[in-house]
This record gives sequence, structure tokens and C-alpha cells, in this order.
Amino acid sequence: MIADDLEPEAALARVLAACAPLPGERRALPAARGRVLAETLQARWAMPGADVSTMDGWAVRAVDLSSETGEVELAVAGESAAGHPSAAALRPGEAARISTGAVLPPGADAVVAQEDVERRGERLRIDLARAGQVRPGHFVRKAGSDLAAGVEILSPGTALRPGDLALAAGAGHPDVLVHRAPRVTVLCTGDELVDIGCPPGHGQVVSSNGLMLACQAEEAGADVRDLGRVGDEPEALRRALADAAAGADVVLVSGGISVGDHDLVWPALLALGVEPIFRRVRLRPGRPLAFARLGDALVFALPGNPASTYVGFELFARPALRRLGGHLNVERPRRRVVLAAPAEGAGRRTHCVRARLVDGRAEPLPSQVSGALTSLRACDLLVLVPPGPGLPAGAEAEALVLADPGVA
Repeated sequence: MIADDLEPEAALARVLAACAPLPGERRALPAARGRVLAETLQARWAMPGADVSTMDGWAVRAVDLSSETGEVELAVAGESAAGHPSAAALRPGEAARISTGAVLPPGADAVVAQEDVERRGERLRIDLARAGQVRPGHFVRKAGSDLAAGVEILSPGTALRPGDLALAAGAGHPDVLVHRAPRVTVLCTGDELVDIGCPPGHGQVVSSNGLMLACQAEEAGADVRDLGRVGDEPEALRRALADAAAGADVVLVSGGISVGDHDLVWPALLALGVEPIFRRVRLRPGRPLAFARLGDALVFALPGNPASTYVGFELFARPALRRLGGHLNVERPRRRVVLAAPAEGAGRRTHCVRARLVDGRAEPLPSQVSGALTSLRACDLLVLVPPGPGLPAGAEAEALVLADPGVA
């Protein structure tokens, strides 16, 4: 039997129970940024592969600089440059010119910085007072000090960032196995909708939810196909929903999911043979939110008011997309916040209050009307006000962090 009027936590549990990470696909490193690793990576060689200099200067034998006098004089014997290591062994009393990142010549075990020496023809004078005590390993990165060959460098579930990709490249991996990105189709419904760029007539509104959902889904890591809008005609709606589900992992439908005479999405889904999972959630905004399976696609039927669409995506569809993409952490970060002003309750429902973070406190945005687009523009937080009359200023509440207000 279909679940109805679920608490948000129970609804999310059902969503996640219906999701599993998508299969892996091998991608070249430049195409793997932001994707989630589906294999264990090991270093194919040591890093660095040899002892290398961390300074521009002179490769020396530390034992030759053990004099108690203020200066040491050595003979100049060749050079080791980055990419052009010297094969000649350094003999007692010799020093070789060396650049940052270059391999130490055989026999050398330390480096003296260029600014601590004075070259006179084929002789090198080292000021020990400036150079300090030079011991083996001075200004040297030892072979394998960054990574030993064979050690694990990245584990499954890692969301690959630029530094991770650089590490994989340096350790010998030109490509990686990552979870496939979820394929998402977006569809908006309603006779009242007009395309973006068209002035709305009397009783019409611009179809902005599709753009919003596509952006939210892409930010969550999905590949998105936007089918635009379809009117309130049953057969056209059924065809559009069937097209949306074809080849998709997730379908996001906005509008037409309440219980009015012109709310036709749920009847159309039932006519297509969906497997219903739940029909409503005890949530404001967004109570008439439905979740079902249509063939191989998961369908989120979201209310058409912008704030309802936005909140429903953030609480339920985004975690699903993250789970499908292989992420280990699927929900937005949560934090305890102190309210800068009272937050209205929603009776028996959890009220998801749009708020912004100001001086470390959660400030509810002026309008909490579900149709107010302005309530989404500066929204940093979704404050979860529990069922009841609401919370006063100064009270603590849990919030989902949508954005860092310090980041432009």
C-alpha cells in the first residue's frame, strides 16, 4: 500500500532505500573532476622517484662541510638540472650545481643554497656561518618521502577534486573508474506556463522552475535533459511523462501534483503503470510531493510553487542524485543555528524556513509564501522548524546549509 503523509525523515529513508550507486565507467582524468571514484587507486611508483633538491644551489657531501672553521672550499664538478640528472658521482671535496627538483648526483647527500656560496672560477667557497649546520638530507626530498610505490592513494567514494586528480596523475593513472553521472529529465506542467523570455499574459507565469531544477540537478552532479513544459491535457501529459522516463535515472516533474481538478500528473503516472512509493509529506512548503518508480526511472513529482519545488528537490531529490552518483555524504551539511527572529510553525508539519546567515545567526527571509521567488534568491539555509506553533527569536534549530554566504 502506498505510504501517505510521511514525516520528512521517513520519506527520505524511502527515497534512499530506492537508490543504489550507478555502475562505474572509465574516464580520462580531465573528464573525471567532480565524479566519485569507484575503485581503489595505488601509487604505481614512488614519489619522488629519487632524492631531489628542494633548492637552487649546490649538491655536496655533508661530511665535507663538517669543518669547524667559518668557510669551506670545494671543487666545482658538473651540474644536475631538473630532467637532466648527472650520472657522474660526486667525489670527496667536490660540489655540483643543482636546480630545484633535480636529482642529487651519486655520492651527494645534501644541498647548500645558492645564496650561501660564492663561486670563484672552478672553486666554490661556502660560508658556514650563513649556511648553518649542513647534515645529510639538508634541502633534500628523499625518494618515496611523498608516496611509496604500492600504497593506497585514493579510496572508493572519493569525490574527485583537482588535487585528487593531480595525485592520481602523478602516481601513474591516466584514467579512473568513476560512478556514472545520473541522467535526469526535467518536465514542467501547466496551462498557465509561458516560456522564459515571453511576457506572461493575464493569469500566466514564466516557466522558471525547469531552469531552477536543471541547475540544482547539475550542481548535484547529474546530466540533465530539459523537456520544457507541457499543458494540462491528459494524453499529452502521459506522452511527455513516458518520454521523460525513457533512458532516465530520475525524472523531476514540477506542477500538477496536488488534488485539484486540473492536477493531472498523478493520474497520468498511474495510467503509465508507476510503482507508487509515497504520495505526500508532512512538510511546508511542499506537502503534495510524490515519489514513484516508472520503469527504470525514479520520479519526483514536485509541487509547482517555486519554493515548494526548490525545497522538495533539496530535501529528497538531491540526496537521491548524490546516492546514485556514488557519494558517501548525500545530504547537505547540517548545523545548529540560533534564530535572529521568530520562525513560524506549520501545525502538524515540519516548516522548512528559508533563511540567510547574518553575523552567525539565522535570519528568516521576509516572505515564506511558497510562490515567492524572492524567498530563494538570498537563501543560505533551510531551517527545520519542528511541528508546532513555531520558535521564538533566540531559539536553536537545525538547518541545512545550502551555501556559504562568504563565498560569492
